[in-house]
Amino acid sequence: MSTTVQPATATAPSTPLNLRTGVAVAIGAASGPLRQDQPLDLWATGDMDTHAYEALYNPARISLADAEASIRTQLAEHNVHVEAFLNDDGPLTAAQRGTDWMLRWGCTPWCVNDHTSPTTADWHADGPTETALRNIDAANSPSENAKIPFLAARTVVINDKPQAYGRETRVWLDYGTSTGELSPAEARQVLEAMRGFVAQFAAVVEHAERTAVDDFDGDPEIARLDREAEDRRIRAFIETPG
Repeated sequence: MSTTVQPATATAPSTPLNLRTGVAVAIGAASGPLRQDQPLDLWATGDMDTHAYEALYNPARISLADAEASIRTQLAEHNVHVEAFLNDDGPLTAAQRGTDWMLRWGCTPWCVNDHTSPTTADWHADGPTETALRNIDAANSPSENAKIPFLAARTVVINDKPQAYGRETRVWLDYGTSTGELSPAEARQVLEAMRGFVAQFAAVVEHAERTAVDDFDGDPEIARLDREAEDRRIRAFIETPG
């Protein structure tokens, strides 16, 4: 659910014109309420080596995904494009690790993979953007669903031995425990389909809400008698010879 954010402490006009494209924003969760109890606070920073803006969000008021979306919207109003978020609460990005790291591993600035780990793949990926809503699989328990986002997406670059195999950018879209590996063009098609489905799903929900007016709870005593009768029928069937 989107949250309206109050004006930030400092906005994009404080950034020099020649730096208003492809900026990075350092973002982290606040340990307590923000000033004026805002869900999100954003300000420009003079540390242009790694990022142009810093932000704090109140996780009790807004999700990380919604905070990042709000920041993108705020800065876009001033013709500033956010290239990457540096999550202070998450893994280090390649940009934070430094130029030597990026050259050694062929990393994109926003890659969060630790390539020194023997289990880390050769591709490069940013941290996932997740829905606050968790998984809704009816086959799982609530605790199992709570561990998985309803939807998540990330950008992935595959450039291992590029002279031989080239460079490929993909969008990985997680829906529950399944993953779609999409080209940017395919991801755009999925995005447009999702936008179209929102209106259709809204119609389904509205129809269900009207239909649910006639719903009612059953009688627990009648339900108990029905279960007992069903148990007797099952036992009689099992115990019948031949």
